[in-house]
Amino acid sequence: MELRATQVNAQAIDQTLATVPFLRRLSPRQRVRLAKQATTRRYPAGAMIVREGDTSMTVYVVLSGAVQIRGERPRGADGVGAEGVRAGRGASFGAMGVIHDRPRGETVVALEPTECVLLAKWDFTALLLAEPRVALDLMLQATGAAG
Repeated sequence: MELRATQVNAQAIDQTLATVPFLRRLSPRQRVRLAKQATTRRYPAGAMIVREGDTSMTVYVVLSGAVQIRGERPRGADGVGAEGVRAGRGASFGAMGVIHDRPRGETVVALEPTECVLLAKWDFTALLLAEPRVALDLMLQATGAAG
């Protein structure tokens, strides 16, 4: 089920986006604007959210619940193991595939009922063009240089 961000959940989305490392430097006004452009989608436990190799058209941020990220190079959460990475609220995935216009590099499965914020490729790209610091923070996170 996909939902357009409403006034009620825009605040929850804004608060969650503020925890994402590469979005932390956005002003509250910029985050609210991004939250209003976003959609949300709910996934039951066990649902595949994205599949490795699929087309990258969306950046995802976990709003509630937990996911397992496994694939080429899972990142964004604690504890890498053979099963992948467990990630919860504020974890993001899909940004690098959107930027590089490449297929998804990971498979992500909901470990419990999960709600994600979806940022469309065109909205995310517009954000990067308007806010170069976000692009720099994303590069630092991707290379492991973020602190």
